[in-house]
Amino acid sequence: DDANGKKVVLVEVADDSGSITKQEIPFDVVSIDIGSTTRDFTSIPGASEYTISTRPISDLVNRIEKEEELLKERLNTDGLSDGAHVVVVGAGAAGIELSLAMRARWDHLLDSKLSITLIDSNDTLLLSENSACRSALKGVMKKYKIDVRHDLVVDKITSSHIHVSSSAKGGNAISDKIPYTHCIWATGAEAHELSWDLHRQFELSVSPDRGWIRVNQHLQSLSHPSIFAAGDCCEILNENRRSPPKAGVYAVRAGPILIENLTRFAKGRDLVAYHPQDDFLKLLMCGDGTALGFRFGIPLYGKWIWDLKDHIDQMFMDLFDVSKLSSCTKNCSTKEKENDGDEEDDKEYDTSQYDTYESRKERLSAEDAGKLLLRTDDDVDYQSAWNILREMMADEKYKEEVLRLMPDTI
Repeated sequence: DDANGKKVVLVEVADDSGSITKQEIPFDVVSIDIGSTTRDFTSIPGASEYTISTRPISDLVNRIEKEEELLKERLNTDGLSDGAHVVVVGAGAAGIELSLAMRARWDHLLDSKLSITLIDSNDTLLLSENSACRSALKGVMKKYKIDVRHDLVVDKITSSHIHVSSSAKGGNAISDKIPYTHCIWATGAEAHELSWDLHRQFELSVSPDRGWIRVNQHLQSLSHPSIFAAGDCCEILNENRRSPPKAGVYAVRAGPILIENLTRFAKGRDLVAYHPQDDFLKLLMCGDGTALGFRFGIPLYGKWIWDLKDHIDQMFMDLFDVSKLSSCTKNCSTKEKENDGDEEDDKEYDTSQYDTYESRKERLSAEDAGKLLLRTDDDVDYQSAWNILREMMADEKYKEEVLRLMPDTI
């Protein structure tokens, strides 16, 4: 609140010349959806100077493209006889995918004179997955020649080397230097400084150790009822469950609930709860038209996984394609909506998800379903396999039967 008790957002606006002016924007309800920044990018010496951060994604793409052009120029001049050594710091899903993507993108440019190292602070990749999924991932990393270095933390980065030390508990402290030509910083999520500023200046409730904006099950701030937050920037406090991990799927699925609650709050109505799913389909592209996936503890691999990933991503992007909006959304005029009067006020947003699935009466037997999910050949129809996964999510008994008939190795 300002000095007069009015709720305002203070923003800084830059013009084309770079001049900055401050403006106050009044509000009744506001949503803070600022995402996250890359962990330790500004605190580890040399990281911001020498590495390519994964956030924001637009800068990552631009930097990779720029480095690729420089590589091509060097190849045309001196041949780049020593090749290139890409090091990816951070072995979560993003780091794993980026290491595979760089192998696919630059291998042909360098005539296989490309080495890729993935630095992991843990003793194994993707600790939350079961042994079958981790084993499948290990096989993929070996297949695409990704050198994974476990139990290492980065101490500093120079123009030519990444200085690391052991992160293993109880082990002997060791130090090492890893040479590199390109380093990608994929260390996971960290709260933006704005969250801390709002906490210091206005006592906005944030998690004391990480700075995530603390919200309830309605995505509403614990300290300021007129403030909402969703996505990476927030931590959902619920007595019955932990806040979901920082993954895009949770931000996407919070969207319909967020917009519903913003309008409900503005009208003084009861809010609806957001119930994040316990787990989700994880898909890691391998860069060659195949992908690796995990769901219900089942490792999934092949071209059909890539086709499924592409389909899901395209479904989401279609939400932003104006040509694919409903005719009413595109064509109903403001005047027509105004004429609806109170009837319009009573309408609610559709809080169903963009990929909502209705269970089918006809489906594969549990045995055939399991066999289909484990296939890796190019003839698998991704839509059929995806339907099985969604049937398993919708029907607990069916899921248990499919898993029961899986090989003992799963």
